[in-house]
Amino acid sequence: MKDKIFWLFIEPYVQMIQKGDHLLLYNTLSKKVHELRTTGSLSALIKALLDPETGYVVKVTEDQVKKEEVQKFIRLLRKEFLGDLLDAGWSEAKPVTIFPEPYVKYGFNPHRVQTVPGKPAIDLRNYLQEITLFLNSHRRENQDPFDTAFLQFSYPGCVTGRENTMDPGLFRRIIDEVNNYTPTLIHLSGENLMHYPHLEEVINILDTSPFQKKYHLLAEHWDEKLVPKVLSQPRTTLSLYLRFPLDPGKIVSHLQRLTEDIFIKRLEFNLIVSDQATLQEALEMASILDLPNIFFKPVFTGDNLDFFKENVFVAREEILASKPNQQQVFSRMTINENDFGKLWILPGGEVHANLNDPPLGLAKKEYLHQLVARELDDRTSWGRTRATLMPCRGCVYQFLCPPVSSYEIFMNRFNFCDIILNDQLT
Repeated sequence: MKDKIFWLFIEPYVQMIQKGDHLLLYNTLSKKVHELRTTGSLSALIKALLDPETGYVVKVTEDQVKKEEVQKFIRLLRKEFLGDLLDAGWSEAKPVTIFPEPYVKYGFNPHRVQTVPGKPAIDLRNYLQEITLFLNSHRRENQDPFDTAFLQFSYPGCVTGRENTMDPGLFRRIIDEVNNYTPTLIHLSGENLMHYPHLEEVINILDTSPFQKKYHLLAEHWDEKLVPKVLSQPRTTLSLYLRFPLDPGKIVSHLQRLTEDIFIKRLEFNLIVSDQATLQEALEMASILDLPNIFFKPVFTGDNLDFFKENVFVAREEILASKPNQQQVFSRMTINENDFGKLWILPGGEVHANLNDPPLGLAKKEYLHQLVARELDDRTSWGRTRATLMPCRGCVYQFLCPPVSSYEIFMNRFNFCDIILNDQLT
């Protein structure tokens, strides 16, 4: 007697990943995660299902269905609405479903076509979201742990081979180019903005920009004249960075002298922590300020890995609790959400897609659309996903985790978690 045939299928809203004999199924609707070990006949079925050519539908025989591990898998699919088993007689042809893989309308496309002579091959409006301009920098002389902070997060500092300031003509050219595109968040940063000799000119230029602006400044560099002028600009935020130890009275005094209530609403407070002592001070400062826009920014100093393990690294339970939707999963599979659409420009004009990566080129010699096109081709920063890095590429949680951060790139340690222990990697 001829063996009976069935169709085994997975729903298109289910993400499935297998590493070794470890299988994870993630229902992007219910946000439930299911994990199991695959052996024997089930392992071969999973491999076939994961082949995009099968379209999440594979043919199975009655003998295969009778296998205990396959029966257990089918029961799970039906109970959790992840898929089902259909009698082949139900349809004259193979059932159709959609294999869940991302389609990015404006993504990485190395074969851009120049359709109009003299017009860029890419439309920068589809890519550029944020741009950070460092107006000044200093040369590293001492082993200051904060000298590398700007490589880890949006810290107002910049260390280059020599002390440098951005030419105001270059700044104006970049802003004029940015103003031609759709809304972009413009960040102004540097070693100390208040020491930049052309700051008032910069403020006046940005006053006419239709986009959001954010100035980054250490709290100790507060200037009673220039801070209110910055905050009086429309669509502007001042991001303050507080290093400890710090006298809370000075910050409170600065805030009390601001004449407009809206100025307070335009302030962000970033409390920089590196150990348990500074974390405790930061918590006390947050309580004193009692304002909504307060953020904690850990800084890696080279000798505080234990602090990061305790306060920054995430546990498996936290990863499973992230519950990304289908769109977020696709995004994490395709791009680095932390970096995509962002450019960083140093005082000398060097442009980076991530400050820990080599420069894309020089803003004084090329246009932004040319530099963006280069990053789209190379994918060094914007295309850095966990699927491309060890040990994450061998982990089934790779699309549930947040995107690769600058902390990880700077530390050359690509899993801030307890899933795969790092101790043997350090």
